[in-house]
Amino acid sequence: MKKENGVTLTSIIIYILALLIVIGVISALTSYFYRNIDLEGESKITNSQFTKFSSYFTEEINQEGIEVLEAGENENVSYIAFSNNTTYTYSKQNHCIYVNEIKICTNIDNCTFNYEENGGKYKITVNFKSGEFEKETVFNTK
Repeated sequence: MKKENGVTLTSIIIYILALLIVIGVISALTSYFYRNIDLEGESKITNSQFTKFSSYFTEEINQEGIEVLEAGENENVSYIAFSNNTTYTYSKQNHCIYVNEIKICTNIDNCTFNYEENGGKYKITVNFKSGEFEKETVFNTK
């Protein structure tokens, strides 16, 4: 009997099925990996937005003789105004926080300002939400 060397149809089908399984496993792992990277990247961006806002706001309220003139909210903006002509405004239309007319934070879902006065000192509460990041922070003036 003659010995036949070569690739049979059955072996080709087995090779193709094995390659499809390997490609499917690799694509599942890759998509899981990239999905987690995207979530981590978004989390870092929102944390950095809060850190940026917090540094501006802390510098503002730590100035000597600073007073809160007014804080409020309407359907389009939330704001707080200080005695040194500085106003922090959150625009609900474009989801940004401004210091006077300068944009300091973007991609903010919500930001509200409230304050209480106690003997010339102010307790300012800021509710900040950006993506999954949500924080209520209390700032006290000197």
